[in-house]
Amino acid sequence: MTQALIWWLENSPRWLSCCSAQWRRQQEVLRAATFHTGHVLCSPAPLPDKLSRLLRRSCSDAITLLYGSGEVQLQLCSQLPAPQHDPCQLYALGQRLQQRTGEACLHGLVDIGRALSR
Repeated sequence: MTQALIWWLENSPRWLSCCSAQWRRQQEVLRAATFHTGHVLCSPAPLPDKLSRLLRRSCSDAITLLYGSGEVQLQLCSQLPAPQHDPCQLYALGQRLQQRTGEACLHGLVDIGRALSR
């Protein structure tokens, strides 16, 4: 138990850095979405056009947030060293599995974004 606590305390700055990076990305996307929404709502376009533009933008913003979050988490996953108290190497196996599935999810998000942009 003590070894696990020591490992966590040694690696918590990386985790906090990951949270901070996610927070910054969320702020950037939400700030851009707010300005875009204001610009669209103030435009002289008819209401159905405004709503379709806002819907397209909200879908792309959601994909951007998911991709950015996944990218930062994968980066954190690759940076964290395996704990010394893992006799069965379960942490390393889980880390490899998370890396592969995370990359597949990111590629899927890119494919969804491409399909929606057509």
